Amino acid sequence: MALVSNGRLFGRIHYAFVIMVCCCLVQAFGMGLVLNCGSLFYVPVCEDLGFLRSEISTYMTGYFIGTTLVTPLAGRLLTKYDTRIVMSVAIVVLSGSVMAMSTYSEIWQWQVSGFLVGAAGAGIFVLPSASLIGNWFIKRRGFVYGIVMACSGVSAALFSMVISSIIQTAGWRSAYLFVGIASLAVILPCSLLMRKKPTELGIAPYGYREDPDDKGTLPVMRGVAFKAAVVSVAFWCLFVFAGIASFIHGGIDQHMPGYIQSIGFTASFAAIIVSAESVGSVIDKLVMGWLNDKIGVRRTTLIELALIAIGIVGFLYFRNPVFLVLSTVLFGIQDSLMSVSLPLLIRDIFGSRNYTQIHAWIRTGVGLFGSFSGVLVGAVYDTTGTFVPAFAGLVITCFVAMGCIVLAYAKRKKLAWETDEGDGLPVGSTADAYDCARDASVRR
Repeated sequence: MALVSNGRLFGRIHYAFVIMVCCCLVQAFGMGLVLNCGSLFYVPVCEDLGFLRSEISTYMTGYFIGTTLVTPLAGRLLTKYDTRIVMSVAIVVLSGSVMAMSTYSEIWQWQVSGFLVGAAGAGIFVLPSASLIGNWFIKRRGFVYGIVMACSGVSAALFSMVISSIIQTAGWRSAYLFVGIASLAVILPCSLLMRKKPTELGIAPYGYREDPDDKGTLPVMRGVAFKAAVVSVAFWCLFVFAGIASFIHGGIDQHMPGYIQSIGFTASFAAIIVSAESVGSVIDKLVMGWLNDKIGVRRTTLIELALIAIGIVGFLYFRNPVFLVLSTVLFGIQDSLMSVSLPLLIRDIFGSRNYTQIHAWIRTGVGLFGSFSGVLVGAVYDTTGTFVPAFAGLVITCFVAMGCIVLAYAKRKKLAWETDEGDGLPVGSTADAYDCARDASVRR
């Protein structure tokens, strides 16, 4: 018996779950291992080569530049070409860039690798998982998003201990080699198993219920034309929303340990707070993914923003360790804004037909806003001697983001959805219909 027959693994398991497992591994060994664990190398590299912390951190500046510039191109490539080819080339570039860092001695070399990691990462862990899960799942789509995106947090927690141990026993150069080889060994095979959409295997997405009038007909994708989407008010509302989510994340994350110590707590308690945020982030992605399926992405996102605002207010007013930990868990919800809610919002408002390209351009807001958030918050502290004004400003941005979501959905009704010519579905229908797969299976 063939390994995959009739779109099922071993003839029994829907291929959507193969896609899900592969996406989990891509996020774990891409974003989790390569990106989230990157800061573990800062101290040993600086101590060995005599760099300043501000110098080695320009690695992330290179990353933001790379991902911001290349994400739109990656979206176009993933739309036009075979996903397997694009991801395979990208992981070779990414892993090669990481392994090359084991040989570096000049700061500009880290900046170049940072750029290449950001550029290649756009085609590995920034865009593909969100696009593929949305294409392959209708039933429990939000919860599956949550599972996939939570893998990066779980991976970072586990691999941080592994990498720290390698650095202590064999040195940071060996640790870079480990990260590069491990990411290539896992992500490359996963890339070769990817399929852009279920129709490539002649099947429907998981959870699709066939319309009795169209028995045997495979679903096709519907959505807003790319050129119409990028000039719409809804697009720019989500662009600003994505930027604010990134700004909140970077503005507090980069200064969390410093803030905790500035209000009188020890460095060890600051480390506990950082760990609490990581744990909370994993749980939040799962809970918010489930909630998206239950009450819809619009309501879930508004609830998320309200809870994040409460968490930030808790930082400002509480000095009790328990309440600070609880505030941190609430603040950790911000991680699910970009990884879970943003992809679902884009697909809900613009459909699936041009989802990858639209998502790619909206994601540039993440890079633009995120690249200076930590600098701006740090400047406020340097000027005033306290983080309070900056954190209070971030609370206000939560309400601005809420306004963006409300306005985006208000303008959604004016967006015309299209489908491929000749597929028998009406062209120019309004956005109160979903892509045809959901339109035939989920009525609201």
